[in-house]
Amino acid sequence: MKSAFEPQNTVRTSYPLYREPAERIHGLDFLRGLCVILMMFDHFSYDIMCLPMWSNNFNKVAPEFLQNLSNWVYDTWWEGTLRLCLRLTVICIFFTLSGISSSFSHNNTFRGIKLGIASVVLSLFTTIADKLFALDITIIFGVLHCLTVCILLYALLSFLCKDKALYACIGLGILLFIWGLLLDFYNLQLNPNTNLTGKEIGFLDFLRLMIGTRYYGADCFGLMPYGGFFLLGAGGGMLLYTKRKPYLPLFTKKPFRPVCFVGRKAVWFYLLHQPVIMLITVLVCMLMGIRFF
Repeated sequence: MKSAFEPQNTVRTSYPLYREPAERIHGLDFLRGLCVILMMFDHFSYDIMCLPMWSNNFNKVAPEFLQNLSNWVYDTWWEGTLRLCLRLTVICIFFTLSGISSSFSHNNTFRGIKLGIASVVLSLFTTIADKLFALDITIIFGVLHCLTVCILLYALLSFLCKDKALYACIGLGILLFIWGLLLDFYNLQLNPNTNLTGKEIGFLDFLRLMIGTRYYGADCFGLMPYGGFFLLGAGGGMLLYTKRKPYLPLFTKKPFRPVCFVGRKAVWFYLLHQPVIMLITVLVCMLMGIRFF
């Protein structure tokens, strides 16, 4: 019998208590940050467009350049082909990147719960602001809500399917994407039969919003097809980043760091940017003599 001090021919099966953290994928941070910055620019253009509707003396006292800018956004930019195509592209890229990032996480259930709480806060804030100031900004099932469901769905697939989660994500992602195309998802808000704006939202209506067969309010993203982009991104993350190594180390350089920072804090920027931008816009306009009350 071997003593306790002699080498033992046993196989070590336990994992070390400390593992070196995986390298951060700065390229994903940069792309996600770029999407958020473009989204903030889009929302700022919405504020500029709505100034005449929010103010009772805009057309009388606003400088000519600001009136021309507001009219140009309303007449040309907001419903223009360039903006609509750019907006859809950015949204689809953002959901795909979010899926890739989720494939790195070890606790997507906790991430989904935290994001769900932020989604509820956002809905409460926009609903109260709408009732007080009639800004038409109510969000019932927007980007954060859709991401919450997507993250929890991915966590469920990972738990149930284990090593087959890759195929489950890709298969369900393709299904949601194709189903969304068949629904003509992008034109739902233009269809009076699917647009729920102006009516009280019940539980079944909320489920339809979540699935993607109905549309409501200023910001609405259903699982069809956006959940498809997320799950395809998650599957792509499992395939492309098995070792979690960056393909483009260029984005670690100093000029890209501000955009990468926005990408790392995307949820906070999403939650806070519109109140901040709107407040700054209103304050600057008030200095010009524009009234909002």
